Amino acid sequence: MKIDNFLIIKFDKVTSTMDVIKNYLDKKGKVIVWAEEQTTGRGRYGREWLSPKGGLYFSFFVRKNNITDFISEIVALSLIKTLINFGINDCKIKFPNDIIIRGKKISGILIEKSGNFYIIGIGINVKMNEIFKKFNYITMEELTKKNIKIEEVLVNFFKNFGEMVKLFEEDIEYGLKIWSENLIK
Repeated sequence: MKIDNFLIIKFDKVTSTMDVIKNYLDKKGKVIVWAEEQTTGRGRYGREWLSPKGGLYFSFFVRKNNITDFISEIVALSLIKTLINFGINDCKIKFPNDIIIRGKKISGILIEKSGNFYIIGIGINVKMNEIFKKFNYITMEELTKKNIKIEEVLVNFFKNFGEMVKLFEEDIEYGLKIWSENLIK
């Protein structure tokens, strides 16, 4: 499978897609590392990110350029738009890196700088499982009452990511306005 000229490398289980993607930073082109499960997924400050089967966990990188100062905003808006595309409205950005709906986390973002690259890790709760229930997380399927294919969420995210990059390249102020309107205040 290819998405917008990205090479997708899929794993059943990894420690963390953020760790694995670092093996591909010196490669030319675009790479996505996608895993069905992470054993040591992490969030900001090294906090544990629960990553059981049923979620979408992936990492990719972008080279530093004139809009990467806004990569967090671009990624968050791409996630919001992806959720809207699946019929999930009313999601908000909990600054700096969570997507929240009905007071519950549905998605998280981790961004790390490595040399001239920004590594972006994303987790999205797609299908309900016991771990998500235990920690009171919410999932896309719970909200939509529909079966959702995880790969469709991935494809949709990158379509939206491309659109958000273009928006910020054309009008950073407008992009920041939209981002601000989607923040939990």
